[in-house]
Amino acid sequence: MAHAACGAGGRFSRCHAAPVDTCQYCARAFCTEHTYFREGHEAVCARKRCRAKHDDLQAHYAYRERVRQRNNAGLCGEEDCEPHPRQECSLCLGLFCASHLSERNYPFRESGVVIDKPVSICARCWQRRKIWRR
Repeated sequence: MAHAACGAGGRFSRCHAAPVDTCQYCARAFCTEHTYFREGHEAVCARKRCRAKHDDLQAHYAYRERVRQRNNAGLCGEEDCEPHPRQECSLCLGLFCASHLSERNYPFRESGVVIDKPVSICARCWQRRKIWRR
């Protein structure tokens, strides 16, 4: 491991324990005490932003599965909506009726620069941008 100590804590309260892994989101080393999730090739430290990203990703997988199940039944991906879906969310690729998709500019990072691109996006994917754009 390249880091000599855990990267958790602030300038005056840094943890000095030996690291066990490197966070997949912030790339900081962390010790056993500051481990939020560590299994297989995934490693997430206990920092608030990294926990939020990990938890959001797990919730997003479950959301995509629910949308897929509704789509397979010929329904809009939005719960309690019955119309047959006609449009696809640019991010989760779920099918939705026109009233559950919005045309918006979504920030994408390209070559180190953030560029807003127009997309058709469902409400859940639109809310996720707040966690991932930090």
